[in-house]
Amino acid sequence: MSPPLHRRQEFGPPGPWPVAVTIPARNEAERILACLDAARHALRGRGGIVVAVNGSQDRTLADAREWFERTGAPGLLLDLPVTPAGGVGEVRHLAVRACAGRLVPGAAVMTTDADSTVFPDWVDANLDELRGADLVCGTVIADPGEFARLPPAIARLGAVEGEYVALTLAVRRLIDPVPHDPDPSHMNAAGASLAFHMPLYRDVGGFPALAGSEDRVFAAAAEASGWRVRHSARARVSTSCRLQGRAPGGMAEALAGRITGADPLVDEALEPAAETVLRASLHRARREVLSRGRKAAGLLAGIEARLAGLERVRMRLSDVARETPLLARELSRLSGPVERETA
Repeated sequence: MSPPLHRRQEFGPPGPWPVAVTIPARNEAERILACLDAARHALRGRGGIVVAVNGSQDRTLADAREWFERTGAPGLLLDLPVTPAGGVGEVRHLAVRACAGRLVPGAAVMTTDADSTVFPDWVDANLDELRGADLVCGTVIADPGEFARLPPAIARLGAVEGEYVALTLAVRRLIDPVPHDPDPSHMNAAGASLAFHMPLYRDVGGFPALAGSEDRVFAAAAEASGWRVRHSARARVSTSCRLQGRAPGGMAEALAGRITGADPLVDEALEPAAETVLRASLHRARREVLSRGRKAAGLLAGIEARLAGLERVRMRLSDVARETPLLARELSRLSGPVERETA
C-alpha cells in the first residue's frame, strides 16, 4: 500500500512508549473527545495515543489537536485530508506504522475506534491477556443508553442470533479446544478492540488495505500463521449504536439492516451446522500439524487447500432459525451420552 500525503504532529514528552493506542477517525467530532479521555484514563501514563484523522469535514482534527495541547498527553496526530484508497484498513496501518519508532522493545499496540470508549481497565486487561496470547480480540458492547433507544426488534433478533453463537462456540470447544482461548470467549475480531506486539504485525503484513472487515482479515491471517489468538471477555469497549457508519460492514450497517430488512443478514462468522463442524475439524487438524513443524508441510498444504475451498456463504436470520436445531443436534452428538444416575 502506498501511503498518501499527510501531516504529522507530535505531542507530549518524546520518550519511548510501552503501549500505543491507535485510533482512525473520520467526521467524529461528536465522539472523539470521549474516546480520547477514556483511552488516556486507561493508559495511566504508560504510553501514547495515535489519532489518524482522514477525510473529515468537521472539527475532528481541530478537536483532537486541542485535546492533546490541553491535556499534555503523549501522542501523534496524523492529518490525512483524503481517506486513502485502502480505506480504514490503510488508515489503521498508517497509525500503527507512525508509532512503531516510538515503542520500547516488547511494547503492546492496541487499536480502538473513534466512536468507542474503552473501559477503565482495558489496557490492563489487554496486557494481562497478552501474557498468554499474541493477538487479543476484545469484547465490543453496544452503548447501553443508545441501545435502549433502538426499536425492540433489534433485541429480539439479537437473541436468536445469540443462541446460535453460543451453540457455535460450544461445538468449537468440543471439536477444537484451544488452550490459549478458554471460556469465556467469543467470535469477534473488531478493530474497536485489538492488541498485539509488532512481530506478529509484521509477520502477517499489517492491516490489509480494505474499506471494511480489515480487522477480521488481520485476525484470520494471524491465526492461519500459527499465532495465538485470544477472544477476550475482559478487554471491553463500549461503542455507538448509530445507524450510519463510517465503514462498510460495520456495526452501524448491521443495525440498520435489522431495522429495515425482512430477513437480515447475521454475523459473517456464523455458518450452517455442517460447515461449522467441518471448519472446526480442519482448524484442529491445522493446529496439530503446525505443532509438528516443517516435517508436516505436505499435510499442512492439504489442510489449507480444504479450508480455502470451504466457501463462506453469508447466512440470514431465516437460515439461523433453520440451522439452530441442526447445530444443537451436533452439539448433543459431540457431547456424548449422558450417564443416568442410579438409585
